Amino acid sequence: MHTITLVSTRHDELGKCNSNELYQIFEQIDPDLIFEEIPPSFFGKYYVEKTHHNLESKAISKYSRTHKTAHIPVDLDSLPTESFFQDYKDMLQRIEGLTDINGFNYRTLTDSNTSYVGKYGFNYLNNTHCIKLNDEIQDAIVKGLEKIDNDQLSRTYNLWNENNNKREIEMLQNIYEYSAKHYYDRAIFTVGAGHRKSLIQKIYEYQRNTKLRLNWIFYTT
Repeated sequence: MHTITLVSTRHDELGKCNSNELYQIFEQIDPDLIFEEIPPSFFGKYYVEKTHHNLESKAISKYSRTHKTAHIPVDLDSLPTESFFQDYKDMLQRIEGLTDINGFNYRTLTDSNTSYVGKYGFNYLNNTHCIKLNDEIQDAIVKGLEKIDNDQLSRTYNLWNENNNKREIEMLQNIYEYSAKHYYDRAIFTVGAGHRKSLIQKIYEYQRNTKLRLNWIFYTT
């Protein structure tokens, strides 16, 4: 039976959200396979040359030393340019710098999110409270952009969302294609918490429209 547990995470360690805590989740679930949110072309950088690392790769590397568990990169292989990432960061800084209620709400919500991540770790990232707060942050961004009224910033935000949508579709397609060709009992899919709500919605759609039925579990504590 193909059982996949979706575990929401983040790429940078912060307080209780760290690679050791994720490793403990791996031990608890005991997966045969781990699907991870990195592009296939980056696999060598994380696990061969080891020039790159993040919270997930640290936990996976530690787990792989004592368990014969394959890990499969499933993200979109074409990443946006560095200038696009910088444009997105600049957009968020513009919203954060607003001196009205929109800037206040954005700063308060993002500070709360950071605090909860550090204090509660994966218990928070895999909880409906995290989804709710992320929705509120997105709402603050939209209202901040309406206040600023800058077409370029709005295009950057829309392109960011479009790219995330493409990535989520690609990740699920890769998981389903792999699952159609390979047997495994228990798998984990590690993915940033910001994708959790949208991915769960897409998974329900996949389950309705594909012949292959995977047994999805949405990790919570």
